Amino acid sequence: MISALLMLLACGGQTKNEASDADSTQVFEVPDTLNTVEAVVKQVNAVYDYWNELRENYDEKKPTVDERFGTKEWQQVREDAWAADRDCECGGFFDFGDEGPLDPWTYDCYEGYVSANDIEAKILPNGMAEVKFLVKDAVTPKGVPMRWQMRVEDGEWRVANIIFEKDGGIDLLESLRNYGWEFKTDKQFDISKWYAELVELAEPLFAGYDPVEFHEYALIDVDRDGKAELYMRNADHYEAIFTLDDKDPHVLIDADFHRSISFFKNAIQSSGSCGTCCNMIEVAVLKDSKLAYTLNNMEQYDMAGNLSENNWSKDDKDIPTEEGEKLYKSLGDPIDLYINWHGINIEHNLNLTEYAE
Repeated sequence: MISALLMLLACGGQTKNEASDADSTQVFEVPDTLNTVEAVVKQVNAVYDYWNELRENYDEKKPTVDERFGTKEWQQVREDAWAADRDCECGGFFDFGDEGPLDPWTYDCYEGYVSANDIEAKILPNGMAEVKFLVKDAVTPKGVPMRWQMRVEDGEWRVANIIFEKDGGIDLLESLRNYGWEFKTDKQFDISKWYAELVELAEPLFAGYDPVEFHEYALIDVDRDGKAELYMRNADHYEAIFTLDDKDPHVLIDADFHRSISFFKNAIQSSGSCGTCCNMIEVAVLKDSKLAYTLNNMEQYDMAGNLSENNWSKDDKDIPTEEGEKLYKSLGDPIDLYINWHGINIEHNLNLTEYAE
């Protein structure tokens, strides 16, 4: 799971597949007694006091830490992930290989008394707060960096999200949400019903490969609308992403060994070499699981490394460089997307005439 978790989505946003839209958008009135850094810090310490209490005197009748201190949204997303863990034959979402299984509240700190140290809290608008601190136990004196997003709910500060800073900033709320969503979606998906049509769509793109075959697929939700996009690849370094919206699949973007695929919020990028001293970018921007527009850029450099050409186009029509750069910048920063690859085991009917002498 570690490789999959490091592909997790790093930013949020309201979507149809979120656990609780109302919880993530409602503005809560914050009493003056809560609207202080001191109140936030006090609640952070209360979380670890409770965590230690449960470990020392476990009582199944008591609420879990998630139930006691998490928002309703956090609790629902955690439950969806637990459902996937119970059904899968894997180590579970928090199985980080040599590091795990991990606890979202403590990472791998569990020896002796566990506490939050060097707490830095910042009050944000609309009943929100951001907190950074180090989780320490008896054998981790330097501590593990953690970041929480907190929200006032039910008359107290509750934890809305946890970010694992140690692993490059893994956004657990988004990652758990995608993990649970992918599990539910994949249970209803049959790749065999789509495979032949998808290969036919891909053949013109990969004319140099014969025959065109895909060996793995993953269901992803690039624009977070609850509808799946289909990511397929094979061992010869070609890959393609298809939209399945309205049961009319078509290719959104493709890549071969010269290019690689990456993601923005609501967009997919294929980028890489287009020849000697030439780099290209192709972007498919999505809205409601449909292609909103494409954006392309080609940069040509001379042998001294100086930029000689910088051409932009939108929907295959040339646009000024300034406009292209502005559109590209509006995509935001690249993100890591949760991707769970599945092997494709489909029997192929051989065309025997291809092997006739």
